[in-house]
Amino acid sequence: MGRGASITVSASMMDRARSKIITVLIVAAPILGGCAGANMPAIVTVPPGDERIVFTAAEFKGMTPQRVKYTDLWQREEYALFRANGAQAEIIYASAKEDASTALEYGYTVEGTIKTWNLNKKFDIQWRKVQRIAVPFGDIFYKPYLLKGKNRECFGFAREWDHLSDDPDHRPGKVLFGYFCAKAGEHISEDGIEELIQRIGVRGVTERLGSRRGSGGDVAPASADAVMIARGADASSESGNANFPFGFARHYIVGNGDGRLTRLK
Repeated sequence: MGRGASITVSASMMDRARSKIITVLIVAAPILGGCAGANMPAIVTVPPGDERIVFTAAEFKGMTPQRVKYTDLWQREEYALFRANGAQAEIIYASAKEDASTALEYGYTVEGTIKTWNLNKKFDIQWRKVQRIAVPFGDIFYKPYLLKGKNRECFGFAREWDHLSDDPDHRPGKVLFGYFCAKAGEHISEDGIEELIQRIGVRGVTERLGSRRGSGGDVAPASADAVMIARGADASSESGNANFPFGFARHYIVGNGDGRLTRLK
């Protein structure tokens, strides 16, 4: 191939490549053992007391959500699945490590995040207008939609905050996104959507990190593999997100955007 030739790489190819890189690193971690220790990437179920995502919707009262986290030197991502009484919600919260010159390369719209979930990929979607609501930690954008093949009313939501002043691109240090779907045939009013959104939070942000209130109960170790919980067991799964972990973290050099380093694209 000549020096002037170019290669076109689709976004899906990049996603698959990034996923394979992260998976290889995770699989290699036990083999490397003491060579890297806690610095190696890892996808594990979230132990009791380490939960971040809070959702106190009445539909999920008394149930224990499935939670998985991904950690490495630069970031933490938590995935949570809430499913009970015919309703389902999935949420991802990502945060960059503080004091590490690390920001999150997050460029999704609300609609873009909705399309990443396995459930939403399986059915035609009828969209409604994106809206915004104030919550204790800022404004959340949300977009109602209908899964036509399931006759389920849903809404997706997204919030980014903690933008880093010394990052040349002023990217966020924290992002939260997910969706809620009511049981088939059940209507969600605008007031109902806003009431549900007010029940979404993050331990360490909207409440004290040491608090267990609203965490959804004690989190027992999941019997299924953590990777399959977060990504979905197979192509037919109606839960999970095949992009997990997103690996948003990017290291930056203060005052020099051209010199910014990237990781695990």
